[in-house]
Amino acid sequence: MDKNGRFAYSAGMKHLLLAALGLFVVSFSFAADSQGTPGEVAQAFMDSYIEDANRAGKSDPEKLIQNSPYVTTGLKKAHAKVFKQELVDVDPILNAQDFPEKGFKVTKVKIEGEKAQVTYAAREEGWDQTIKAQMVLVKGKWLIAHIGSL
Repeated sequence: MDKNGRFAYSAGMKHLLLAALGLFVVSFSFAADSQGTPGEVAQAFMDSYIEDANRAGKSDPEKLIQNSPYVTTGLKKAHAKVFKQELVDVDPILNAQDFPEKGFKVTKVKIEGEKAQVTYAAREEGWDQTIKAQMVLVKGKWLIAHIGSL
């Protein structure tokens, strides 16, 4: 303590405390990523997918799906199987070649016990495309089990 009765921290201690606080915040945000309502999880997944797709030549949907906290292991396997084919001419998640730049929003959620059905619609006018997803509750977390053509 200093002469005023306050705790005095060295520069090293301040950095350590800030690093610990940052680690706590990051850990909490990752833990919260796959938790929430089916609509919240479905929207978080779609937003991350569209963000990746909008990266043009730097997009890596295979890596995104394999590392996603929002999808089941079964969906990861089905997606990997599609990308092992020689030619993938339609995005299996969006079930299309083109997509609205602003992506899709969850417009309907129907929960039945430990299963949920989600419908997405385009965020932009002029796109009448919808996407359906089926979700399951796994160890207290909602995950996408099927979406698009998968």
